[in-house]
Amino acid sequence: MKKTLICITLSFLFWTSSFAQKDAIIQNAIDSIRTSSDYPGLVFTFIDRDKNVHAFASGWADKEQGIQMTTAHKLHGGSTGKTVVSAVVMQLVEEEKISLGDMVSKYLGKHNWYSRVANADQITIKNLLQHTSGIVRYEFKEVFLKDLVKDPDKVWEPEELLAYVLDDEPPFEAGKGFTYSDTNYILLGMIIEQVTGNTFYKEADKRVLSPLGIKSFIPTNTNQIDNMAQGYYEEGSDYALGFKAPFLVDGKAQNNIQFEWTGGGYAYENADYAKLLMAIYEGELFEMESLGNAFFDFAEAEEIRGEYALGVIRYIYPETGELIGHSGFFPGYYTMGFYHPETGQAFTMQVNCTQMPQLKNFRNDYLNLIQLIIAYP
Repeated sequence: MKKTLICITLSFLFWTSSFAQKDAIIQNAIDSIRTSSDYPGLVFTFIDRDKNVHAFASGWADKEQGIQMTTAHKLHGGSTGKTVVSAVVMQLVEEEKISLGDMVSKYLGKHNWYSRVANADQITIKNLLQHTSGIVRYEFKEVFLKDLVKDPDKVWEPEELLAYVLDDEPPFEAGKGFTYSDTNYILLGMIIEQVTGNTFYKEADKRVLSPLGIKSFIPTNTNQIDNMAQGYYEEGSDYALGFKAPFLVDGKAQNNIQFEWTGGGYAYENADYAKLLMAIYEGELFEMESLGNAFFDFAEAEEIRGEYALGVIRYIYPETGELIGHSGFFPGYYTMGFYHPETGQAFTMQVNCTQMPQLKNFRNDYLNLIQLIIAYP
């Protein structure tokens, strides 16, 4: 008995020592990447196949204030919030409260404006999830961008956002092409609220976030979020949305961030997005097989250099093989979060800048960290 206990103790000590050594190697790699790519700050998490969470931070949450980045800082997740929207929709499908083949008009056709939506009589819920509806983006419309900067405190109604694309000609018939568009997910948010009788954010918290013990996801329906890292971008650049720089002044966003809603709509601690990805892709939130694996019905998405299913991006890289998950952009913040089916691990990385030339290195930096981890014994 004594000999067995000694063996178990030695095995545990070896395991914990190996764990710590691996994390030290990864931290050194993250520090090197942050320095060489000149990111202000970087946060990275991986969750291993045994569900152990490994979270790392490097650099600055706020360079000017001399505040170091930590794993407890929140960064804007941009379009990664679509992952939450998709999970809520798939649960409603599983509960037979809606169907992927339902026409959107079944839920929103009663509104006077609905007939002015592109392909209004053709689009299904699946088309919205998959960005195959033919409805274009509102968020890069020149008129919208001018209106966006007028009032940093404005909270937008979904109908106000849709107004910018009404009467637009679709680039293709529903289901016969792909164009990435936040507008699709604004419509999904409206359907979720109609079906559940609840606000989207409350429904998402009840169904997805709270059951997983995720507490750091903060809706960006306010321009003041506690412990938010500063975001860096070039004022006047093409993707700055007309925002003034810097992102935060005295801890408050000086620009309107409330517009995104179900097109994204969250800031969070990096590790919590990795936890969400693990839960979704390992079947904790809904049964993929019972839905006929429709969740992974991928459409060609040349626009994003990958494939897109129902709130899921798929990339296949020589360095890593298949990755499934989502990326997210918001002025000052960039995110990639993906699950690696071959090893059963999730990897999330965020930086608090969207300036070139730094951002051009992001994908390679992310893939290099994944390679390092999956190659480590």
